Amino acid sequence: MASVVYELVKGVPYIKAEVFGICKSLTGRFIIDTGAAMTIVRTARIDALGFSARDATGLFSTDSVVGREEGYRLVIPRLDIFCESLSNIEVAAMDLPSKYQIDGLIGMNLLGLFNFCFFPGRGIIRATPRKSAKL
Repeated sequence: MASVVYELVKGVPYIKAEVFGICKSLTGRFIIDTGAAMTIVRTARIDALGFSARDATGLFSTDSVVGREEGYRLVIPRLDIFCESLSNIEVAAMDLPSKYQIDGLIGMNLLGLFNFCFFPGRGIIRATPRKSAKL
């Protein structure tokens, strides 16, 4: 079981996650978003990791409070979250509003691999990989 510290961005929890690219990795701030089906990484970060739209596995679109937003999907070699390394993870590359200063959203395609619980009084998330999850 991992205990991970989270902080709040405008009242929404975020954690640090490390995303691995073609020739480098980056550690960024990712919102924990149980309302997002797919994990999203800011397009500028995807570019910095050595990927581009040429690496897309398909298109991606979602409806949000600002309307329909579009991007593309791709598979990244590794993403470290909750003290676990996840391999060959499909994420969406999208432009995110810069005012939040986040690098992406951790959506249910990754959150669903874990049993997790927030402890707001301590500012931590405890997470354990689900037994049926293939990490």
